[in-house]
This record gives sequence, structure tokens and C-alpha cells, in this order.
Amino acid sequence: MFFIMEKPLIFCLFLFYWHFLYALFTVEAPQSLYTVEYGNNVTMECTFPVHGKLEFRDLSVIWEKKDKLKKQVYALLQGKEDFESQDSDFKGRTKLFKENLNLGQSLLQITDVKLRDAGLYHCLIGYGGADYKAINLKVKAPYRSITQGVVSTGDNEWKLTCQSEGYPQAEVLWQNREYEDLTHKANTSYETGRDQLYRVTSTLTIKSRTDEIFFCIFWNKELQENTSAILHITDSVDGVVRTESRRFIGAILIVTALLGSVLIFMLSISKATANKDNRTPVDSSSIAKLPNDKDTCDCRYASFEEEELKSMQVEKT
Repeated sequence: MFFIMEKPLIFCLFLFYWHFLYALFTVEAPQSLYTVEYGNNVTMECTFPVHGKLEFRDLSVIWEKKDKLKKQVYALLQGKEDFESQDSDFKGRTKLFKENLNLGQSLLQITDVKLRDAGLYHCLIGYGGADYKAINLKVKAPYRSITQGVVSTGDNEWKLTCQSEGYPQAEVLWQNREYEDLTHKANTSYETGRDQLYRVTSTLTIKSRTDEIFFCIFWNKELQENTSAILHITDSVDGVVRTESRRFIGAILIVTALLGSVLIFMLSISKATANKDNRTPVDSSSIAKLPNDKDTCDCRYASFEEEELKSMQVEKT
């Protein structure tokens, strides 16, 4: 037996049909379990019998999520959509493909899936009879993107960092080029990030020569998935610093030369004007020469950032 909160009329309708027309009307679920990746869309389906042309005014479709309390995900009551009773968790994220109802298909799409969307759903159909089916939704969040950092602490010692977000909590493994396990030397921390995702940060401090590689591996045991990143210790970072410095110094020298040329030109005009006014010939040897100073600059640039689902056997009475 079941009931629909704040919908006593619909409850009575379902209760009546359940007892007398159950054998004539059956809802089916082609797929009882859906697995979707966090942030993606999912479309769940249940089917019901349609004989002849579908009469929308006689059709009611309700999707509910079975938490401690029922959450109305979507409702089409006697052919009209009802969003007033929709749970806030699903506002603006659900769509029923009405064109498929003529085929006896109730296709519900949930967009931008969250971790909290995981759980047990009921697809209820009332159309000359009443029945429902239970469907499980599982949400996974693999550690897809790994942010890396390689910092020299001096004396051939390096701090290697890997950070990623996912769910459930992952273990971080470290290996060198020879695939030796260095995990025991690493420090790994966990914190809850956005939308219940885990933000996992792991740091390995180790002595190593340049041109060496290390691997950090995020192992998601529950999903049996792993994502890895390669960290390369190289002196190319110093090369970038030198390149940027040379470009900066060159720019200063060019600007200095231009300013010098302008200054010489202005002084020449000033002296020529003075000579003309005084009408006194000036010997070219008396023109003061500007000193040719060379500007220098020592610049450096541094750049271092389900609930476990249980299958629910629905017994019909």
C-alpha cells in the first residue's frame, strides 16, 4: 500500500484501482538500475499499456523519490503538469517527454545530476488502472581531473602535490619510475568540498635528481576505478624564468634607446633655436655630447594551484 502526500484524491484513485483493476493494468520498468556520472543527465523509463489513442485527461504520471520522506520529483495529474508540489531538490531539473506517452512510455529526464539524487524512485501510472515500479539510481563521481604541483625546496629535495575531487573517498598511491611504492612517504588529507564531493590532496616530499618522473594514482575502491597523473621533475622551469627575464630586459633597453633618441633630438632643436636667436655662430665642437649610459636590470619571474543502493523487492498486494 502507498499514499501520496497532499494528494488524497489521487491516493483514493490509486487505492481503488489497485484492488479491482490490478490484473488488467501493469507498469513495467525495462531497466531497474541506472548509473550516471555526477553532473551528467539521466533519463529513466517505465512503461504502461495504451490501447488506441491516448486520452491525456485520463492520464496521471507521478515520479517520487523514496527517502526518509517522499519527495515528489514530477507529476502529471489528469493530463496537466503540477510543479507546485515538486520538491525543491528537483526544481528546474526535470522533464517528461510527453510525445512518448502515446507509446506507453514514461521517460523522465533529470539534468545536472547531484550526489543527493542517488536512491530509490517510484514510477506511478494511473490510466484506467494503477500500478507502479521501483527504479534505483546510482551516482558516481570519478576523480577525473588532477591538479599537479612540483616545487623545489632546495638541496635536490622536491615537494610533489596532487589534488582532485570525487566521490566516494579515494586512496592516493605514489610510485616512481620503477613503480616502487612510495605511498607511506606521502601525506594525504581529505575535506568535504562542493555538493558533498571529497577534495583529496596528497603531498610527497622526496629527494630526487632532475629528469625524473613520479606517478600519483587516485584509487576509487567502490567504483573500481583509478585515475593517474605523471609529475616530471625537470629544470625546464628555470629555463622559462631565464627566457622571461631576457625578454623583460630587452624591452627595457629598447625603451631606453627610444627615450635617448627623443632627448637628443629635443636638445638639438633647443640649441639650434638658441643659436639662431643669438646670431652667434657656434662651433660644432662645442655641442655637448650625451653620455651613453647602459641600463641594466636583474629581473626574475616565478610562476607556481550512495548511499549504497539496496535493491528493493516491491511486493504487490
